[in-house]
Amino acid sequence: MNRWLLVLLIVFGLGTIIGVSAAVGNGDNTGETVSASDWADDVCGSVGAWEGQLEALRDELGQSNYGARRNDGGTGDSVERTLVVNGAIDRAVQVTNDTLGEGLPRAGIPDVDQGEQATQILQNWADKTESDLRAAQQSLDEDADTTSSSFGTLGAAIGALQKAAVDGRAAFQQVSELDPELANALESSGNCQKLMEEQP
Repeated sequence: MNRWLLVLLIVFGLGTIIGVSAAVGNGDNTGETVSASDWADDVCGSVGAWEGQLEALRDELGQSNYGARRNDGGTGDSVERTLVVNGAIDRAVQVTNDTLGEGLPRAGIPDVDQGEQATQILQNWADKTESDLRAAQQSLDEDADTTSSSFGTLGAAIGALQKAAVDGRAAFQQVSELDPELANALESSGNCQKLMEEQP
């Protein structure tokens, strides 16, 4: 494995740990009832951290010179293509699992009448996102014959991520409509304000 790729993977791993810690704070409120404002801040922090890590991954791929250099037909080209494309999807799945799959439950359940339903709406969205990415990951594991078909599969995965971000905003809208207290908590949260300012 190339030294630069190993360094990127190490940095990404550390970034994931730091990002998740920052998103969910120091506590784990899984299964516990918390105030609507604390819940809103934690879930928006988790989603914001997830989107930030995916943006960092996108930027790394954009700076890669693999697609720009001449293909000499050697076996190294195929290996590098596989590392870049498969690695991107693997990392997106890891981020989704670590930041959404684990981060959202740690936020607990908001102390409102529709609190459990609100947590379920966001969890369903996170589960669907991870499922779609794992399907894209499986497609890549089937060894595409050409570089263009590999990147076509990557494009499908990126499309799934874009849809996931849009669906995430729709999930938050559903949560807001469940209960006025939840809507107020989401509107008042600093993390939620930052998240909603970003285009999905």
